[in-house]
Amino acid sequence: MRTLLEMFGFVIMVGGTVVGVMSGSFSLIVFSLVGGLVLLALSHLIGIAESVQARVLDLPPTLDTVRNRIRHASDYAVTAADIEIYPAQGAMHSLVELDENLYMRTFAFMKHLSVLDRRYSFSLPGREPVELHGADRYFQGADLFSVDGYAYVKLSAIGLAADREGDRILLRSRQDARADDQ
Repeated sequence: MRTLLEMFGFVIMVGGTVVGVMSGSFSLIVFSLVGGLVLLALSHLIGIAESVQARVLDLPPTLDTVRNRIRHASDYAVTAADIEIYPAQGAMHSLVELDENLYMRTFAFMKHLSVLDRRYSFSLPGREPVELHGADRYFQGADLFSVDGYAYVKLSAIGLAADREGDRILLRSRQDARADDQ
């Protein structure tokens, strides 16, 4: 529905303005611009209403919402004391928060990762290997999921916690994080 409103809004704005300019009709130009903008505004309002409804009803995020959160996730310089970050310590990676869980692209852990079909095995130093099955889409609490060809892993699922310090993230084992909290 939103896509159709946006599409018709742009078509009416551009098409009506072009026809209005060619025919010299000032009123057609004004009506086209106003009508197109109204349709675009309605589309935006529907998006806001859908978001509010999802929050109120505690619905899982839609694919569009997940994509939006990934696209707007902040990039951080990622370091870790006992893990090799790919391609190097301090490399920039996004930290995505979904349903109060932190996710990063599996790309950051390439030196500790093997993939066979949809099974991802993480062999982090000093820990037992963790094998996760990749889901085709995000669902609440997913340990590993794919969106648009990229896989994202929940940090807690592989025994990691993230400490944010400005534009940097320090990854460390969850046991270390719990000991510091006590």
